[in-house]
Amino acid sequence: MGCLPLFHGASSNIKQVSRCIGIDDGPFPPKTDDKVRHAPLLAVWLKGPHLHQFRADWITVDGLDATRMAEFLLRGSFHIPVLLSGVTFGGFNLIDPWKIQKSCKAPVIVIVGSRPDNRAVKRALVKHFPDWEKRWELIRSLGPIHKLRTTSEGPVFFEQFGCSIRETRLILKASAFVSRMPEPLRVAGILARGLFSAEPLG
Repeated sequence: MGCLPLFHGASSNIKQVSRCIGIDDGPFPPKTDDKVRHAPLLAVWLKGPHLHQFRADWITVDGLDATRMAEFLLRGSFHIPVLLSGVTFGGFNLIDPWKIQKSCKAPVIVIVGSRPDNRAVKRALVKHFPDWEKRWELIRSLGPIHKLRTTSEGPVFFEQFGCSIRETRLILKASAFVSRMPEPLRVAGILARGLFSAEPLG
């Protein structure tokens, strides 16, 4: 399951307003047995509101390879803010924002549309994962959750790594063009749902 080709948009000659990367996953079949299943993971690069490029590959549903795959998708990208759609992808496959921040030498912001219920998350981990302590330790290490209204819609909730709260607010407000969610994440979600509807063949 190799990485999909890098896509180059027609906007590379447009004057840079802001540059951000959004990472989200796509649909995947529920894990109801011991069969290994996969979910798509996408990284999109935006210059202002314009799609510049994207990369995609597969992660294991409920696995432990999402951080490694995110680093692979982001290879060669430095100093560009990375926006993560939460920290859980493909079920409970976690991306470690600390590692992404270190490898990309850039701010990393974890963003969700509603305040996380960490107690419910911990209960699910304890119930379903023998290695729940390892997964929970990452979630517990993320730090305080902050709230921000990027538009006139409801707030988003975020945790920041490698940047201040003030810098994070500026990044999120500057990249929310259409909805309260920053455009890199909105585009990543649309592409993930539009391009992928089932796990890969083979």
